Amino acid sequence: MIVSISFSRNSGYLNLEVVVNDDPYPANIFVHTTRSYPRYMAVIDTLIEPVWFINSAHLGLDFKVNQNSLSYFDGLNNSWIILNEYMSEIDTLECVNGYYADFHDLQLLDDGGYILQAYDSITVDLSGITPGGLTDAVVITLIIQEFDSNKNLIFEWDAWDYLNIANYQHLNLADNFVNWMHGNSIHVDLDSNILISNRRSSEVIKIDRYSGQVIWIFGGPNNEFDITNDPYNGFSRQHDVRRIDNGNILVFDNGNDHEPPISRALEYELNEDQKTADLVWEFSHPNEYVGNAMGSVQRLPNNNTLINWGRLIGQGGGFTEVDYDKNIVLDIQYPDTVHSYRVTKSNWNFDTNLISGDTNLDNIVDIIDLSLIANYSNQEQSSLDVFHLFRFDINKDRQVNDDDIHLLAQIIIGL
Repeated sequence: MIVSISFSRNSGYLNLEVVVNDDPYPANIFVHTTRSYPRYMAVIDTLIEPVWFINSAHLGLDFKVNQNSLSYFDGLNNSWIILNEYMSEIDTLECVNGYYADFHDLQLLDDGGYILQAYDSITVDLSGITPGGLTDAVVITLIIQEFDSNKNLIFEWDAWDYLNIANYQHLNLADNFVNWMHGNSIHVDLDSNILISNRRSSEVIKIDRYSGQVIWIFGGPNNEFDITNDPYNGFSRQHDVRRIDNGNILVFDNGNDHEPPISRALEYELNEDQKTADLVWEFSHPNEYVGNAMGSVQRLPNNNTLINWGRLIGQGGGFTEVDYDKNIVLDIQYPDTVHSYRVTKSNWNFDTNLISGDTNLDNIVDIIDLSLIANYSNQEQSSLDVFHLFRFDINKDRQVNDDDIHLLAQIIIGL
């Protein structure tokens, strides 16, 4: 069954266009929209209906299932928030040593630890490294921090200590401000070392998780691999580099610098001893999408691939699911100006109902819930958490006030 429909929801969520819906992998979709306001954190079910969503504002970047929890970035406080199965906030994770956590990725570990990334601005002498280099150039470097389950810092990696900026002459190293690194994904490899995606130089860096030494670099100006079967000879300005279950590497290739530009989902078979990278699978959208920023790719349990196209040029974003034979089984288009950083699917189970307005969690929306909202509306509200944004903010305007009381009263009467 292939359909093309457009529909509006009275729920207040975005109007999505379902271009294709042909038996995709049955799981919820976790997504946070960006660029235009309001921004939403949402869980969308297999019927492409939002079963849970909030007007998130500064909350929600990289909203996803992370181990046995949910995680998202708080952009106002530069921290990561962890939610449990009851959609309650249970922890806040931050960098230390004066660094602010970055929004691009958080990896929770199966032992209760976690890995964050941050940036540092350092002033260095580049006069002996490049012609015209300054003695006091400001360079942006990447910081990786790993913590144990008690939030003790157990590993810190600074790109400046392990990479040679002189090898990045494709950048303007004679500038007074050198934006050297742009990390956008962290992944623990099968051998427990760490894969880092540096979009700035179109490279994937594998680092030793204990010594910090660089094991190899795949892609970019310092590429160590012989790339085969790839018509573009590698990826460009990539996102979301992951090792998948079959041992291969999955990459969302934004493709900014390809001729012509094209975005692709890529699967490489790497031989790390022989330093070969064979492109064994790829997919680009028949509409020749170019997502010049953001984007993600996920290999699903049934071997389908979910691709979020990021910030598409001249149109709203969207995501596509294809089977391994490259048949499109799901194709969703966002409204104009709406994009998303990452989209994932998961069968993660909620241990709470998903009924907006059920403030006391008794599975019924009634006069008791109305009273609780009325009482809460009389309290000072500095910043609503996810629980109140879903349960109390009925009209999704990030406030709990008389408008929510009146709307819930109408809902109760209508029931």
